[in-house]
Amino acid sequence: MLGPSRFLAVSRWLRWTLAWLVVVLVLVGACRQTSSSTWPDDKTGFDDHTLARITDVEHFLALARTDNQTSAVKFVILGFETKHEHLRVLDSNFFAMHDEWYWFRLLNGQRVPGSVEQPRPDSSFASVAEIVEWSAGRSPLPYGMRMVGDRLYSDYFYAIALHRQQRAFGIGTLLHLGKRDLWAFELEYTDMLDVDDLARFFRILRAGLPAEIGDSLHFIARSPHQDQLVADLRARKHSLAENLLTYTELAVPGEIEVYNPGLIAGRLRKLPRDPAQAAAVLAEADEDAILLMPAVPDELPSGRGLITATPQTPLAHINLLARNRGIPNLYFGGSYDDPNLDQLARVHAPVVVLATETGTLRIVPISEEEYGRYLSLIRKRPPELAAIDVDALAWTIELEPLTVDDMPGLRPAIGGKAAGFLALLEPKPVCASGKCGSSQPLHRPSPALAITVRAYAQHLAPLRSILSAVLSDPRFIADARLRLLLLAGRKQFTEQFPGDRQVAWLAELELAHPVDRADHGDPIAWLLRADGLQKAIREQPLDPNAAAAIDLALRKTFAGLAPTQGLRFRSSSNIEDIEGFNGAGLYASYTGFLAPELQADPSDRKHDVAWALRKTWASYWSFPAFEERRLAGINHLAGHMGVLVHPRFDDAIEQANGVVTIRWAPARGDQPETSSMLVNVQLGELSVANPANDEGRVVRPELVRVTRGGKVITIERLASSTELPAGQALVLDDARLHELLTACEQITERWHAVENAPLADAQRRRSTTLDLEFRVVAAGWPARADGRIEPERLIVKQARSLEPAIPAGGEPLAQQPIPRDLLTRAARVDRWQCQGGRARVDVLEVILDPLADLGDVELSAQPFVARVRIDGHEPVRDADLTHLDLDRVSHPGLAQGRPWALDLSLTDPTRKALGINQIVIDSGLLRVLGKSGETLLEQPMPCTRQVLLDSPQAFLRTLLERSP
Repeated sequence: MLGPSRFLAVSRWLRWTLAWLVVVLVLVGACRQTSSSTWPDDKTGFDDHTLARITDVEHFLALARTDNQTSAVKFVILGFETKHEHLRVLDSNFFAMHDEWYWFRLLNGQRVPGSVEQPRPDSSFASVAEIVEWSAGRSPLPYGMRMVGDRLYSDYFYAIALHRQQRAFGIGTLLHLGKRDLWAFELEYTDMLDVDDLARFFRILRAGLPAEIGDSLHFIARSPHQDQLVADLRARKHSLAENLLTYTELAVPGEIEVYNPGLIAGRLRKLPRDPAQAAAVLAEADEDAILLMPAVPDELPSGRGLITATPQTPLAHINLLARNRGIPNLYFGGSYDDPNLDQLARVHAPVVVLATETGTLRIVPISEEEYGRYLSLIRKRPPELAAIDVDALAWTIELEPLTVDDMPGLRPAIGGKAAGFLALLEPKPVCASGKCGSSQPLHRPSPALAITVRAYAQHLAPLRSILSAVLSDPRFIADARLRLLLLAGRKQFTEQFPGDRQVAWLAELELAHPVDRADHGDPIAWLLRADGLQKAIREQPLDPNAAAAIDLALRKTFAGLAPTQGLRFRSSSNIEDIEGFNGAGLYASYTGFLAPELQADPSDRKHDVAWALRKTWASYWSFPAFEERRLAGINHLAGHMGVLVHPRFDDAIEQANGVVTIRWAPARGDQPETSSMLVNVQLGELSVANPANDEGRVVRPELVRVTRGGKVITIERLASSTELPAGQALVLDDARLHELLTACEQITERWHAVENAPLADAQRRRSTTLDLEFRVVAAGWPARADGRIEPERLIVKQARSLEPAIPAGGEPLAQQPIPRDLLTRAARVDRWQCQGGRARVDVLEVILDPLADLGDVELSAQPFVARVRIDGHEPVRDADLTHLDLDRVSHPGLAQGRPWALDLSLTDPTRKALGINQIVIDSGLLRVLGKSGETLLEQPMPCTRQVLLDSPQAFLRTLLERSP
């Protein structure tokens, strides 16, 4: 037992120990509290392009995006439902969406408080656009990320920000509505907040805003749930009631804001106010609908245009999608209750809608006959697909022994991308004056191999009967939901068609097509069991014979490469790069390895040849690709997928990458050979496509125009790259641009000759426009098995035609002596019929689209005279002249708006053959002049015009001009 003194000492010691323990626990708690509330960048120095507060109005505007006098800045509140709230204001010049900030941090090795996701310590990205480029073709993506159209999206971020019982974040957008001088914030459409959440938003935002903004801050409801919350708080006379608004209250009758301009025709369709009823209407809506909606929807429905009766904001997801789709999107105050629009919408009347950037809006009813004419003009002529016996093809084709002359014949067998690759092969020696030399060498991905469509066709053969049945099913034809589900599977279906109504629709479908009927003649049940056609293609084993033949050819072709060198399996459908259907960007390409087990990255060890092939083949049946073919009227089963294989461009070796658009024209008459090349080029592997995208930080490539007229080359530098390091002024110097121009000219000249070969002289293209992709690679690409180091060089990796197809309704004109490049760019083709007592003259003229730039001032200034036919009597003989017989053409008085007139001079050979020097039709009078200028014929000759071809836009403008 302890004595009294010992007992007191121990007691004193215990009390002091417990006291210190309490202090330590308090300090630890305080440290933890400080750590959790301190923004991690305070110590790391990482710039994630966010701020804790806004200092003044100028500061807000510097961070904002402004459109139609409305400025918007997105924000994120960390620890939203905890005691450690933290406001972060996003720089809207860097981020377009909330989740971009989230995965930008994680992929740069920075944690995000409130998320359990671990950052990647080994990655670094300078921009959102760089991450989007990096994610292309990767599967799976981290952090719940997926591609939705052109947008990289994180499901997990929005789940923890909006849909968890305890939210990790509060997210929204700060607004300044300039027309009303109103400061406000809005939340996500799906945010089901309550009054406590709303009060929390107000408190945190006001703490991070200057008084001039925070004191007058309002909340604007976006959804039915938020509208109801506003109504409830007003009914209760809540303290926040005076600061609550709905977008309906902001609408001003007659006010117009055009967010995306356009000129279209379609059927006006009014959606119900109730979201459930609206969803039902949208599921059945025609694709030609111009949607009139009471409020801004959460997602952009399919249709030709969108009119909302409430205002939108610059960063609205809807507007970004409208811009991507190229459809008019606008706010028209009071439109939902407009009696005239209501009457038109009740009968789904066809209308023309013109919305301009300056805020002009016209909605003009048209007749069913006029709408039918418009549909005939926009209806694309289904591309003609060459018949091919796939079983007679080899499994693979070596490309190196071939030439560009083989391109047209091989396109059905190896697809457009692989066929276009033939234009990159070394040209044959050029011989002149008895001496033979060679043009500048063309560097291309080498070695390269084409896998023909035979393997794809064989792989698809077991599924063809199922596909044929589904493709002809009326339900599949009529319902986009069913098409997406049966092609891409349930995951993509639920992502694109969320909501209880769609869940019920899917459950009803699965009940009607149970999986036990999959093997008993029910193709829908079969595809439901397979979870989509694409998955069925990816999981079906390759035929052993095909696999062995392809593997043997690949190992032979790429035997000289190191086993770690990846091979790019590039989609090459024979329904792309054909007249009438470009198909760019519809299909996917993947990287595979001949020795996957030797790869350093564990994920690459799963990517063998069979994996890459099946993934590439399956991309033929992606929903976007299917829809594009469907709209073009293409028989899906008539097309096949070939594959072009060459060494992969590894990010580390790319010094620059770019895209070239080049228009080349041969010498004609006294005009020299000309070319005009527009170059978009960026450092390293960073995509050049980002400047045209409103998402992410503004990342601009170097933009250069290079032109040649004869021997004179002009370089015009239009924009500098935003990614140049200090001390570097250019991505491509003048010498490299000269090299690129010469290479692209060689390719385009040979392409021009091949495409012109089957055409009559008067139908041959006067110029050819191509799209080419190139890389500047560092020494060491591709990696060689023997260790040999390839030099640094410029590589042209792809060529495809940008020549448009003949417009719908213009097929008969293809037999006329009209240069093909002019016919495909025609806004209108006119036939002038002039009748006199002793002669008759017919003139065929082409009026080019005003936006078609062929580098010919004369073509843009006046109509192109393609053909002149004369039926006459002595001394004027009958003649059938083409533009090749005409030396000079003018339209007197055209600039002054005078009636149509024509003045033609003939070439020397034609003048000698006909005895005619000049033909003039002016003021209703025909004059024919002889070789010496004498008048051979002069007589009254009135002329009438017949329109043989009209473009959709030109036709709609005539309808608008007719309407008051």
